[in-house]
Amino acid sequence: HFWQNYPGLIDSCFTLRPAAEHGTHYADFTPALHNQRAIADHVAQHPGVQQRQAQFMAQLGTWWQAHLPIIEALAPDATNQHATNRNVYAVRAALLDGIERTFVGAEAAATPAQTLLTRYQVRGAFANFYQALASDLKSIAASGWGPDLIPDDDILQSQFPQVLAELEAQHARLAELQALFAAASEEDFEDSEDTGVLPADEVKAHKATLKDAKGMAKTAKRDPSLGDWKTFQSEAERIEAQLKRHKALEDEAKTLKAHIKTTTDKKDALVEQARKKISADEARVIIIQRLGQVLFASVQHYLRADQRACVAAIENLWRKYAVTAKQIEAARNAAAAELQKFLVELGYA
Repeated sequence: HFWQNYPGLIDSCFTLRPAAEHGTHYADFTPALHNQRAIADHVAQHPGVQQRQAQFMAQLGTWWQAHLPIIEALAPDATNQHATNRNVYAVRAALLDGIERTFVGAEAAATPAQTLLTRYQVRGAFANFYQALASDLKSIAASGWGPDLIPDDDILQSQFPQVLAELEAQHARLAELQALFAAASEEDFEDSEDTGVLPADEVKAHKATLKDAKGMAKTAKRDPSLGDWKTFQSEAERIEAQLKRHKALEDEAKTLKAHIKTTTDKKDALVEQARKKISADEARVIIIQRLGQVLFASVQHYLRADQRACVAAIENLWRKYAVTAKQIEAARNAAAAELQKFLVELGYA
C-alpha cells in the first residue's frame, strides 16, 4: 500500500529497464538509492510522503476543531448549578465514533489520505490519547477548567517562554560540556575539534611540567649555561594557556549548574504566581491546546511507524536485488582473472 499512499515514491526508487527480458519487465534502483543507508532519508524527504502525511494531519486538525464542542461541554456549567455533568465515558465514545467515521468509516472511503492508517491504528492512536489524559478529562468534568490541570512547562511556555528557553539552553550546553569531559576520560582521546578539554591525567602532568618549566626559566635566567630561559618561559606560557582553556570549561560547567538551580528555583516560584493569575477561560485555551497536541503526537507516532515500515520494505528489496546478476558475473570474472594472473606468476599456467 505504500506506493498508493505516497504518490511518486515508487518512481523515485525504481526505474524500468528499456526492454523486457524473457517477457518480464525488470527494474533497477535509481541513483538516489546509491546505498542502503540512503533509503531512510530518501523516503523521509520525498515530497509524496511529506504531502500525504501533511494532508492526514490537516484532516485530523479539521476533525479536532469540529469536535471541540464535545470536549468543551464536558466542564460543568458555572451559570447553571443544576445542570447535569457530562459523562467522561460518553464523551470518549462520541469522540471515538467521530474519528472512526472520519478516517475509517464509509465517509472516509473516497479520500486516499485516509488509507494511511488502518482502523486498528486509528483506534490505537485514540486509545493512547485517552489513556494519557483520562484523569485530566475526569477533573474537567468534575471541577471545570482549573489552572491546576496545566503542567508547569505549559504555564512557562504560555506565560514565561523566555525562562523555559533559558533553562533548555543551559541544560543543552551543560550536556555538551559533560560529553566533552566524558570523551576526554576515554583511552586514545584526541581533541580533534580543538575544544580545549584535557584528560585528567594530562592535566596533572601539565601542572607538574608547568611548575618545572617556570622553575627552569628562573634558574636559567640566572645561569645561562642551563639553557635559554626564554625557551623555558615560552614552554610554560604554552602549557599555562592549555590549562586555562581547560579550566575555563570546568568553570563554565560549574557556573551552568548554579544557574540551572537558580533558574529552576525561579521557575517554580513563577509557575505558582502565574497559576494563581490564570482565569478559567485562559486555562481552557491552554488545556485544550495541550489535549490537541497529545492527540496529534499520538497519530504522528503511527504515521512514523508506517513510514518506517515503508523504509524496511524497500531495504528488504535492496538486500535481495541491489546486486544484479551482471554485477555478480563481473565480480566473478574479475576474481577469475586475478586467480589466473596469480597462477601465471607461480608458473602453473
